[in-house]
Parts: sequence; structure tokens; C-alpha cells
Amino acid sequence: MEVSKLREQSDRRAAEEVKTEQRKRNLMILIMHHLQSYGYVDTVTKLQAECNLSLKKITAADNMDLLTILQEYETYFGIKFGKSPKLVKKCGGDEITEVVKPKKRPSQINSEDLPSYGSDSKVQPDSLGSKKKNENMSLIAAQNSSVPSIKSNSEVIENFGVTGTKNVTQRLECILPEAAVSPVPPAAEPSQTYYESKLLKPLPHYESSELRELAATITRDIYMENPNVHWEDIAGLSSAKRLVREAVVYPLRFPDLFTGILSPWKGLLLYGPPGTGKTLLAKAVATECKTTFFNISASSIVSKWRGDSEKLVRVLFELARYHSPSTIFIDEIEAIMGHRTSDGAEHEGSRRMKTELLIQMDGLAKTSDCVFLLAASNLPWDLDVAMLRRLEKRILIDLPDQDARNSMFRIHLPPAVVDKAGNNLVASLDYNNLAAISDGYSGSDIQLVCKEAAMRPLRRLFEMIELHDDANSAPSGSSLS
Repeated sequence: MEVSKLREQSDRRAAEEVKTEQRKRNLMILIMHHLQSYGYVDTVTKLQAECNLSLKKITAADNMDLLTILQEYETYFGIKFGKSPKLVKKCGGDEITEVVKPKKRPSQINSEDLPSYGSDSKVQPDSLGSKKKNENMSLIAAQNSSVPSIKSNSEVIENFGVTGTKNVTQRLECILPEAAVSPVPPAAEPSQTYYESKLLKPLPHYESSELRELAATITRDIYMENPNVHWEDIAGLSSAKRLVREAVVYPLRFPDLFTGILSPWKGLLLYGPPGTGKTLLAKAVATECKTTFFNISASSIVSKWRGDSEKLVRVLFELARYHSPSTIFIDEIEAIMGHRTSDGAEHEGSRRMKTELLIQMDGLAKTSDCVFLLAASNLPWDLDVAMLRRLEKRILIDLPDQDARNSMFRIHLPPAVVDKAGNNLVASLDYNNLAAISDGYSGSDIQLVCKEAAMRPLRRLFEMIELHDDANSAPSGSSLS
């Protein structure tokens, strides 16, 4: 019973988050459509680049624009309160030169801040005209009822001529989030659609232009294209995939379970021989977890200018908190977090950058921000001991076992392939024998072996083509002589 209740709460939370993101995205699309309709082309171009949306891929529906929505809202407000809504107000100063700081919006819409059809507000009959007096009385009676049903609300709206009464449930979802009809969780959004329609937040407000430039540099490392690597695409590594889910996926899905001593890990290290799938696991995290994914390399946070490296590290973690839930992936982390020495052989700038990175990771452990650091290394013994302590969970990505090697051979050299002409090409391979004799091979080694095997018939084809070309060119050469 408790498990089903937790799953239901998780599904409801995910559904509300999806609805909120869809509202933000749809509103941005309507804004850009409105600006484009009135000739603000440069503004639309800049806005598309900042929010990662394109009117070429998605646009406003037919007969739907901001003016129509505003007109319907003014009509509804006038019917409900008997006066026009106040949409804008005058500012105190004559001219505003200060940059407005972005306000932090709540993740969910508060139903107390929105009007409700079940309120006890009264309508002024004189302001609506004598022709609608009877309709006003029916509206007051409907509003004074205890909890009106969806049907009664549709009748009230139909009496006042508001179109679209058949879809009144969808129209009232944003106004009555606690309606009697329970919301149906939307279908899971495909990863490709998620990345194409992901709404990117604008840069946070920084006082200095230098920090804004550094933030723009880090923002370019956010994954905006789908890596298209799923958990089932990774052969083997079942234990590693389970631990990564425990560290990244489940804390976001079941936050009530990860409290106290079970608080989620803030750092995870993937270590092992090269070519075993560490970077592939990171791509699966970017595809499946649907968090803001920062793909950081040494060139992203190392600068030749004094003081810029530690500033880049600080801005990186600030942006990760700003875009939370987020994941920071640092590949080959030993290149930037090697052992610190006291013999003076290490550069001062490198020590400052390492110290700043350790301080920022300590800040992650002391806060409840949904920011996760994922690191990969082939040389874990070269990492600084302080960094190893902050990477709480360390997972060995070992060489694939026999079952995993069997799956890899079947993926790279499938038993049956259909070419472009529709011909079915069948190959008889002993996959069990191939997996047995490839003991000690990494996933990358197996891919190279399969590639070399696939090149052999292609080489024979090239030899036949060259022989045919030589045979055709020989008579022409003799006649010329």
C-alpha cells in the first residue's frame, strides 16, 4: 500500500512538473508568435537563441494568439467582478535604468493566487447592463453553491457565450488545480522531444560584465542535443546502471525517501580501464534523467588569465544550482584534480582552482539543491585524496563479462541485416565462441574487432572494382601507344 502511494505521489509530482514546463514553453511560443506578427523580428531571433525554442519547429495553433487569450480573460474578469482587470501600472521613476533582477518562480502554481469559480464574490448588475440581469442572478446562484461540479461550471460559461464548452475541463485546469476530477498523468515525453522543446533559462543576474561573460562560456557546455543513449543500449554493467539510478533518478522521483542518513549522494566517480563504457553511462544519464546536463572538460574551467579558473568553477556551480535539477559531468577528472604537492612544483593557479572546486563540492553536500557531480577517470590513483572523499560513491566499470561480450557481438554483427534494396543478409556466427575467445577485451576493443571483420568483404569488393577498372583501361592504353 505504501509503495503504491509513493508511486502515485511521484506520478502526480511528475505530471505537475510536466504541466508547468508545458505552460512556460507554450507561453514563450505565444510571445514569440505575437512579436513576430507585429514585426519585432530581431527580438524574436534573440529570444529564440536565449530560450532554445524555434518557431520553425513549433508555433501557435490556429486562431490562437495572445490577444485572443487576453480578450477572453478580460471578458471573464468583467463577468466575475463587474470591472475590467488592471494589467499594468505606472512606475515610480521617470526613467528606469536599473536592470531588473529575475525573480525566482515557484515550481508549482499556487491555487490560492488564482481566481476560482467557487468563490463568494458578487457581480454588480448595473455594470453589465439590463439585458443580462437574469444571467447575472444565475451566475450568483452558481457561485454561492457549495462546490460546483464541472458540468455546472460549463453551463455558467455557456450562458455567457464563452466558446469551447466541450473542453471546459482543459480550460479550468489552470484555474481549478484542485478540481474534483483527478488529473490524468500525461504520457512520458520522449527524450528527443524533450531536448528539442527544452526551455533554457536566461542567464542569471550578475553585477559585473566579467561574470556574465564567464557564465555565457559555461552555458555553452550545457547539453542541448539528445545523445540518444538509453539504459538498454548499454550491454552489461547492470550493477553500475542500478547505482547510477539510485544516485540520480530515484532521488528526483522519490524525494521523500531520500532524507536524513539516506540523503542522495552528491558525487559519483566512474573509474576503470579505458573503453569500458564510462562516458556511455554519462550519455545515458543525459538522455534518461532529463536534468540540465553540463558536459565539462578541462578546457571549460582552465584559463590562462589569473583568477579566471576559480571564477569559472564558482560560476559553474552557481549555474548548476540555478538550472537545478542538474548534473555536472567531468570526464578525465584526474587532468584537473591531481595530487596537490607542497614542494612548490605545482603552479599557484592550479592550486587555487583545485581549492575552489573542493569548496564548491563541500557546499553541495551542505545544501538540499538537486545538483549532482558525475566524474570519470582512468587513473583514480592520481586523484587528490580530498577529491576522493567528496566523491562519495565510487563505481568500478570493469571489463565486460562473457554475456556482455556476447551481446556486443550481436549488436555490432547482427545475425540478419536488411540492406537498402530490401535483401535479407544472413550471417552464421558462433557468438558464444566469439565471447569466449575475447576474454579480456574491452567494449571498445570488441567494436574495433567487429569493424575490422566488416571491412574484409568490403576490401574484396574494392579489389574486384580495381581489377575491373584495370581491365577496361588496358585496351585504351594499348591503342594510344
